[in-house]
Amino acid sequence: MKIKLIGCASTMNEVCWKGLPETVDSEFLDFNFHAKPDLLHRRLQELIDQSQDYDVIITTYNRCSNAVVGLLSPRVPLLMPKTHDCISLLLGSNERQLKLLKENPGTYYFSRGWLDHGRTPYAEYLEYVDRYGEEKARELIKMLYGSYNKAVLIVTPGPKDLEEYRKKVLKIADFFGWEVGEVEADLDLLNSLLNGNVGNDTVYVEPGQTVTVNMLAGGNYGNNDTP
Repeated sequence: MKIKLIGCASTMNEVCWKGLPETVDSEFLDFNFHAKPDLLHRRLQELIDQSQDYDVIITTYNRCSNAVVGLLSPRVPLLMPKTHDCISLLLGSNERQLKLLKENPGTYYFSRGWLDHGRTPYAEYLEYVDRYGEEKARELIKMLYGSYNKAVLIVTPGPKDLEEYRKKVLKIADFFGWEVGEVEADLDLLNSLLNGNVGNDTVYVEPGQTVTVNMLAGGNYGNNDTP
């Protein structure tokens, strides 16, 4: 089966660590598209239109700013994870993410990809300092992230030193006065998705069907999907 994988850079480390068969062509999009869902939607549609000679098009995107809503693949089925965002995908399911958040609602999750390619709260603070000055920047950051009290690193396998990521999380946590923790990833869903498996944890969209909100699953409880 010839597969086209369209992934977010937030999942690139884990996908590359696993490795892909020769039958899979992959393309990873810049994480900054998260802040521009309209542009992300258009780019996804462009890639889908260019990939109509494959047997299936897989994307690691799902409820991320609802950018996939309205996508249409004329001749090739689409396959997506039934998760809210990349955090729930790396945790294995929406249910596990919800369980962990119920245990500590003030947790902000970080993954390797998020730290490599994303816009962390601390990076956002530095941007605001340059734009508005330190006093205004601290007000904005408190308004956006004042409800969090813990930074948790999702530990996934990968080629890079884990200590590098622990230091990044600790630096962010120290700035905000947050606790620090870790949680093991569950990559079963990601691996199943990359193999093109259709099941209860995936969303399969027939050729010619437009992706709708009703096709997608998961409540709006992810805390890392804020543009």
